[in-house]
Amino acid sequence: MEKLKLSYYTIPVKLESEENKYLLVHGYTGAIDVVDGDVWSQMKNISSDSDLSAEAVLLLQKRGYLTTKNKGEELNYVIRLAHMFHQAQSKLYKSFGFIVSYNCSFRCPYCFENEISNHGNQWSKQVFTKEMVDKAYNAMLEIEPRQKLHFKQILLFGGEPLLRENKKIVEYIVLKGAQLGYTFKVTTNGYDIDYFEDILSPHYFSFVQITLDGNKEHHNARRFHYIEGDSFDKIMTNIGILLKKDINVLVKVNTDNNNFYDFNFLREQFDTLGYTKNPHFELKSSFLRSFNFNADTSDNIDYIPSITTLNKKHKEEYNGEIYSQDFGIYKRFYSYLRNKSRCRLFSASCASHYGSFLFDPMGDIYTCLEIIGKKEYVIGSFLEDNIQWTEVRKHWFEKNVGNSVGCKVCKYALLCGGPCLARIKHTKDGFNSFYCDKFKNIFSISINKAYIAYKNNQSI
Repeated sequence: MEKLKLSYYTIPVKLESEENKYLLVHGYTGAIDVVDGDVWSQMKNISSDSDLSAEAVLLLQKRGYLTTKNKGEELNYVIRLAHMFHQAQSKLYKSFGFIVSYNCSFRCPYCFENEISNHGNQWSKQVFTKEMVDKAYNAMLEIEPRQKLHFKQILLFGGEPLLRENKKIVEYIVLKGAQLGYTFKVTTNGYDIDYFEDILSPHYFSFVQITLDGNKEHHNARRFHYIEGDSFDKIMTNIGILLKKDINVLVKVNTDNNNFYDFNFLREQFDTLGYTKNPHFELKSSFLRSFNFNADTSDNIDYIPSITTLNKKHKEEYNGEIYSQDFGIYKRFYSYLRNKSRCRLFSASCASHYGSFLFDPMGDIYTCLEIIGKKEYVIGSFLEDNIQWTEVRKHWFEKNVGNSVGCKVCKYALLCGGPCLARIKHTKDGFNSFYCDKFKNIFSISINKAYIAYKNNQSI
């Protein structure tokens, strides 16, 4: 009989809220189990004279934690799994979005689109026409004729998608989409929402993300209308308009060291306005990333060095009460624990790797929001009778953790899904290089937070 050993893909997380207990996660079976510390100690050094019962050993082997495979065999198995998952993902749901215009009424210093929307750039003023909207909807059916495999939420993005001067074309996009069975999610600066009040309805809009960067002083210092000035008060009012319409609103704070301690102020403001009691309202802290091509050194921004540091600061200061960007680990594992299910495994972390299509007002198709407007990353054009695809498409749709240099030897690979390709392209060797967002560094923090919420029967 082959000797059992601890699987390379067994991931232990010491539970801070329990005495001598560990939550085990397996990187390719998706198993999740809580075990006593003495059980974990014996698993690490499993032997024939172990105190573990035969039944316990058999169960641990079935869950994947114990195995007869060596590390190389496990690595090869995960690579094969990753390619299988990627093929399946590529054949399933497609997601779509409209870049209504590259124009924006803000000039936020950290924005990756500033080089497009700078004053005087007439190219950024191009807006969708009705004819282009029709062609984009036709292109969606060319990409995937089976509409049941379309993700039913279409993204509206920009620039700023909800500019007051673009109201008519936005209405056309939304009303036509609604007729075809879609709703819309919007990423907006929130400034002109009041101009769209007559079409705001959960029948059309399922989700709106708005950014408020801390208290009024900090927010207005870097997120202001480039003509009209301060934006904080107007955005706060517009959030209320959306909530009164029963539209889900996520308020995102691009968090740096300057505004990190503003969350208590924001919560007080939202409490006073009654927003926090509204089931459609959510507040999130988001890691403010410094892009190499748009690094800002102004006094308005003091970047936190890593997403790991951000989550540790949130744990220390807010005891996990503010949801902090963490690759979705907290919410996903809370759901797994609550439903007593295995982990969902991924070959790619983002639909841009297999099935995301973003139509812009120039007639181009992109797959990732962070590279829109950069012609070298166009994957196709939708203005002809048939989509004209480019060679760039394969660089995005073939990448997965099974063929990524660093990912294929990482025990977290199928839990994480790999890094963002937009990050990879900014490294020295572009698509051929490796970049890691350090999913593993915050895994324990978010798992413990999810476990505590699960044990306390909290909602998220």
